[in-house]
Amino acid sequence: MSIHLEQEVAAYSERRLRLATAITDYADWLDRQHGIDAERTLRLADTASSLRQDKLVVAFVAEFSRGKTELINALFFADRGQRLLPSDPGRTTMCPTELSANADEAPSLSLLPIETRRRPESLARLKHMPIEWCRIMLDPADPRQLQESLKKLTETKRLPAVDAVEMGLWDSEDDSERHLLHADGSVEVPAWRYALVNYPHPLLQAGLTILDTPGLNALGAEPELTLSVIPNAHAVMYLLATDTGVTRSDLEIWQKHVHPHANYHVAVLNKIDMLWDELKSDSEVQATIEHQAEETARVLKLPRSRVFAVSAQKALAASIRGDAALRVRSGIESLEYLLAHQVIPARRDMLYHAISREVATLLDESRVDLAARLKRCSDELIQLTQLSGKNRELIEQTRASLQQEKDSYDATAERFRATRKTVQAQGAHLLSYLSEETLSAICQAGREAMESSLTTRGLTSGIRQLSEQMGERIVQATKLGDNMLDALDQAYTRFHRQHHLPKMQVPRLDLGAYRNRLQALARETEDFCRDPANLMLEKRFMIRRFYAGLAEEARKAFKLARLEAERWLRIALDPIMTRIREHKQYLATRLESLQRILENMGTLQNRMAQVKDEIGQLRLDRTELDRMAAQLTA
Repeated sequence: MSIHLEQEVAAYSERRLRLATAITDYADWLDRQHGIDAERTLRLADTASSLRQDKLVVAFVAEFSRGKTELINALFFADRGQRLLPSDPGRTTMCPTELSANADEAPSLSLLPIETRRRPESLARLKHMPIEWCRIMLDPADPRQLQESLKKLTETKRLPAVDAVEMGLWDSEDDSERHLLHADGSVEVPAWRYALVNYPHPLLQAGLTILDTPGLNALGAEPELTLSVIPNAHAVMYLLATDTGVTRSDLEIWQKHVHPHANYHVAVLNKIDMLWDELKSDSEVQATIEHQAEETARVLKLPRSRVFAVSAQKALAASIRGDAALRVRSGIESLEYLLAHQVIPARRDMLYHAISREVATLLDESRVDLAARLKRCSDELIQLTQLSGKNRELIEQTRASLQQEKDSYDATAERFRATRKTVQAQGAHLLSYLSEETLSAICQAGREAMESSLTTRGLTSGIRQLSEQMGERIVQATKLGDNMLDALDQAYTRFHRQHHLPKMQVPRLDLGAYRNRLQALARETEDFCRDPANLMLEKRFMIRRFYAGLAEEARKAFKLARLEAERWLRIALDPIMTRIREHKQYLATRLESLQRILENMGTLQNRMAQVKDEIGQLRLDRTELDRMAAQLTA
């Protein structure tokens, strides 16, 4: 692991945590402000929490025997002085393996038995079911124990062929897989379906998550990997063998599972040491490697700058032995540079700007609130100053005028309560479109449509029905949200014009991203069903598994749409109610103050002193807000 890579990951973690701390400070500041709505505080707490939990995910994808695991060892764990993950010939990881660090739990290896493929639950759900996993404690201080424990990742087991077929792990009609059938009628399959490694490495502790995926068979057998896990990775390293270039199976994985996704992906030509030839000059060897890299870029339709040539094995050996020359020759440094200076900064900046946009809106609201409170206090101070030395009759006139203003305001507030009651009823109706009951009914109908015909046509019908019905509910919720917003805008405008409250700007409810996700799932289904391999063989298990993965992704999109709608409802209603109550309390306080002055003219100076103190505190609050804003938007 290069010092630059380590520094960049550390800087990413530091900036992420610094921003989370600044957001928490801002939330605390809001808590100290009297009358400020709690919704903003909750939104900030959620934002800070998501920042602290954010992970930078780098996925390694390839066909078997391309050296993914060795490259992971070379890039991230060479400082351990040994291979962390098993990568000897014939002893490589057999299941998708996720490496991260969780300080709340002891170092461990958690393994999900292959038999859970018979279960209907998705991998995402099974991750929250500890009883289904086999857990092995790891001792980072004991290299031998660590190596022996992680060898579990390479384990296989024999299953009766009928069981292997049932779980979608073997295809008896595929000529390329028939050799896997043993004389006793059994088939060798991976012992584990998925693995989670909780390991206290500095890079992992800084927020890096590494995903090591097996080859084509494993990707096809676990649709969730290609529907969710790999697309959500922030960078995908796609490995190929330098001596063979892009094979047919390499191209199949690339076209089906990597290239269609919008994340940052690069191709890595591994094992360049196989082209090192003592009978050729260094320039001739380099020319051969460069030719392979250019051809790879052409076939995969990638810029040449996205293709890297390395020797993971030589890079690991060089790092462990301290051989600087061999490490340079291995090509690993160019890949480390990419991660350190492009992938990590890009993710850091994207996260930072997304958070800054969210927080900037809240900061603007806080500035408006402070300005309004300062103006009210200043207006009151001016009025009190003008009343100083005046007779009781003038003060009584002022109080009567203020009472009329309060009565008018209360009438406007009462009318708004009726509007709010109507909007709340509409909000409940809006959420019913996105309710758990609605979701369950749609999923059940889609499953029944698919189960009635366990073919690719039935799968297409089931997912299309799922997507269309969920999408229609989202459209209906959005339209109702627009109607609600129109009514709220009229009410907010009335408060602004008649009583000079700050103009509320509530954004429209936008659920387009979730509808687009549902439409993308429908397109992925059609791509799956157009695949000749799936058209020729109606694989009932794989159709069920693919539907389960798609349905899980659809459920996620639908649930996120509901959460967004709930958040929008709070934003639309809660802030104005806070401002109404705050202004009502302000008018009541002024009336009470004038009444006390009428009863005892000597209290006028006391009230003026109080208002001056309030103005001074508000100015201090404004200075503190400006300081926090500078930290949050720098």
